[in-house]
Amino acid sequence: MIDLKDMTVLIVDDIITMCKSIHRMMKTIGYGDKFFYAHNGKEALRILSKDPIDLVLMDYNMPEMAGGETLSTIRRDRLLRDIPVIMITAQAYKDYVAEAAESYVDALILKPLTIKILETKVAYVVERANNPPPIVAHLRRAMDFEAEGDIDAAIQETRMAMEADPGSSRAIRELGYYYLKVNAFQEAEEWLLKAAEMNYLDVIAFHWLGELYLKMDDIETAHHYFEKAMQISPRHLDRGINFGKTLVQREMIPRAIKVFNKAFKLTGNSVKLREEIADFCIENGAKQYAAELIESIVMELPDRTDLFFKLGKTLEEVGEIDKALMYLTKAEKDDTENPDIKIHLAKNYLSLGKPIWAEKALKRLLRIDPEHEEAKGLIKRCVKK
Repeated sequence: MIDLKDMTVLIVDDIITMCKSIHRMMKTIGYGDKFFYAHNGKEALRILSKDPIDLVLMDYNMPEMAGGETLSTIRRDRLLRDIPVIMITAQAYKDYVAEAAESYVDALILKPLTIKILETKVAYVVERANNPPPIVAHLRRAMDFEAEGDIDAAIQETRMAMEADPGSSRAIRELGYYYLKVNAFQEAEEWLLKAAEMNYLDVIAFHWLGELYLKMDDIETAHHYFEKAMQISPRHLDRGINFGKTLVQREMIPRAIKVFNKAFKLTGNSVKLREEIADFCIENGAKQYAAELIESIVMELPDRTDLFFKLGKTLEEVGEIDKALMYLTKAEKDDTENPDIKIHLAKNYLSLGKPIWAEKALKRLLRIDPEHEEAKGLIKRCVKK
């Protein structure tokens, strides 16, 4: 049981003055005995892993690991998942609320924070933690059964949760999830669609519907639901990105590009995301699209000379030799000691029937490494031509 006066509280906010302000409010109310501060989600998880915490008060927007991601991590951890968490945010938008609801936040407070609101929310959350309603108790037992591998028992507990609170979409969604786990597609579809109908902001219901239709090989419908999930909660793009990667692996490149472009739009055309997807596409055979992504980055950021060699090699592999040579030449100027760049230059010049240019590149290499076997072999081909 959590005692309001004696409980241990973790306050998570990247602004130290906000941590102190919340601390003062809690002391004014008379709630809490021991307090910890964390300034991002990673710090919070470290504290939670080593100290017994009764309540978490957490800001949504933080560097390194935001509140939504931290909460999801807490709820996935069997040892931490029952800790009550109150999310505090200035972002009164549906995507933030949807993300928080998806991760089972116990309460949401919109800034500006007042003592009265804080007192009411904390008392409510602690009371529910001490005396969980039947639906919560059943869903917790269902998760325990799932962890033990007994999905049939998890389904039965979830049905009891539905009976305890017929108006809640959460239990219905969880039932669909458990059926999805055992590939009972018809039942999974029935309950997940019902959950989505009851709560049009239920991001996770839409995500699981996407997973369901992907398993059923209904790509069109899967795409619809993954895109819907991204639209509701742009902060969680992993769903759409993973779907796009699956499409690449299935050699459905045009459709994958549409999914990726949607993700880029939602992230402000993130360079980091473009580079991640380009690397994935190189490894999985979508090299033309990978080249386009890398080229978009170097056009935007000319100082990213580290990408010239990668772009040159990728263009070479898709047959755009002239453009490949342009970037390989730039790469060599930036990294004069790299023998691989010179080998690629030579091979491309040879493929274009330009042995003199190939020989020049190889001689530059042999001046660095006179015993380079591949270079010595290629230079013989230049002489023959």
